[in-house]
Amino acid sequence: MLKINLEQNGVTTVHRFMVVDAHSHLGQDEDGSSMTNPNAPGQGTFDFWGTIENKMRRDWQDNKTPQSYSTLIGGVQTKVSLSFEQMPMIRSMLQYLETNDTGGRYKGYWNRVQFQNLIDLGVVFPFQDVFRNKMPEAQFRASNLNVSRHVSRFPTSLRLKGYMRCVPWEGQKAVDEVEYWAKSGQNIRGLKLHPRSDGWLDTIASTQVINVIKKAVEHNFPIIFDTRGKQTILDLGELINTVRVQLKKEHPEQLSQFKAIIAHAAAGNVDDEEVYYTIAQPNTYMDLSLCQGKTIERFLKSFRIWCRQNQVKEKTGRSWSEYCLYATDYPFFQEVHASALLSYVIGPAFFENGGTLQDMQNILGLNQLRLFPEYNQSIYFSTPTTAISSMIQAKIHTNPIPEVNASQEILFHSIAKMVGDGVYDINQIYLQVPQSEDVTTNSALFLTSRPKHPNETIPLLALTVDPAKFSILATLPPDSNWKPNGYNYFDPDTRQMFRECFETTRPAQNPNEVAAVISKAYNH
Repeated sequence: MLKINLEQNGVTTVHRFMVVDAHSHLGQDEDGSSMTNPNAPGQGTFDFWGTIENKMRRDWQDNKTPQSYSTLIGGVQTKVSLSFEQMPMIRSMLQYLETNDTGGRYKGYWNRVQFQNLIDLGVVFPFQDVFRNKMPEAQFRASNLNVSRHVSRFPTSLRLKGYMRCVPWEGQKAVDEVEYWAKSGQNIRGLKLHPRSDGWLDTIASTQVINVIKKAVEHNFPIIFDTRGKQTILDLGELINTVRVQLKKEHPEQLSQFKAIIAHAAAGNVDDEEVYYTIAQPNTYMDLSLCQGKTIERFLKSFRIWCRQNQVKEKTGRSWSEYCLYATDYPFFQEVHASALLSYVIGPAFFENGGTLQDMQNILGLNQLRLFPEYNQSIYFSTPTTAISSMIQAKIHTNPIPEVNASQEILFHSIAKMVGDGVYDINQIYLQVPQSEDVTTNSALFLTSRPKHPNETIPLLALTVDPAKFSILATLPPDSNWKPNGYNYFDPDTRQMFRECFETTRPAQNPNEVAAVISKAYNH
């Protein structure tokens, strides 16, 4: 996470923003590029994120970029101080497992990841890889299965979400492939399409492509399109517009679920109004990968001014920064490119060129988080589950240390204990994202499965009410509705859900007590 201290008129406030990599790969490309294991020492996705962070720290030490600086924010002279801080959930769970893993499966893992603080979450999808054509269901079935297996296993499931891939010219097979992964219950959260590699640059707006996109929209999947060159971007803009028109006519209720991401849209397109019009149409986003060095400053400054001059926010309801996603394109591009983009977005020139804290948060991660399906639809869980909860009440001394979030630590330690004890595995995580606050990931929904019943999902809600004093861990009752932006406790559905949880509840003050209570739900 990015931690920002702001000092204005002698008063210091602290902000924490999640950082999400919206574009990276998993598998083995036919051209020789590979990233076969996100956890691999030295070359996996997570260690790559660490090299980005180390590069930025070295640049701070060498005064190539400032770690602290003064600028105007909201018209007020402000001292900005930057640092990196690991997401509390990741730190607490993995640190606990280092010394309390009864099965020994995660021994040494914390030592490898404890210095990976900056990038919290990432998206991975298949290369044009050697796994394709290995299974008859669809050309990329084996590739998608490879991604799914990695991202649906703890601890990788805490930090990566997978996108599936298909080839539209396979017709019904491609449509069925989207349907299959949307209903799989695995950690597959979107669709990757690659018109250049898969040979449909000349038929981008074909019926086959449109049918695949509509199926993705039906299941609330964001769709990312790989591009090379301006013409592909413009052609994709026409495709997006065509799909939007058809959805308005055929399924207007699904229009808000249409989320098209044009990859690499910024690269080589500074001051190009045709590209800007394409990006700033409804239902459209861009990832900023491949845009290097000072070019990213020129592009974002130019795009912001163009959006203001063309009243984009007034027309679409979205500010300029709500179209932009931070992305690395790993392993095709390296830390020098990924760090240059980050350094600009968190540096003084960003504010001097009209950026705001909200713009920074949008670009770094909030936009991508809100593109995932779980933040765009009501999610109900129908799996029969025994609703059990534990009230975590931390022992607070007379003068508690202000920075110690005792109940929150017990909450995450309890989850880690049950993973280490083999009670369940964590297949997916839905982070609770408040509408108007920093995303600090104190609360989340874990989709878990028991070793003997891997295809049966049990939703486990981790809710921090007061980080220092009080938290809740609960298995949700059948037909519960998860609230991605938090719970309104006066809402009738929410009250009913918690009433069912609290029918079987026990207070607890340590991870052993919590685990003893919650494990009962997994033994039924």
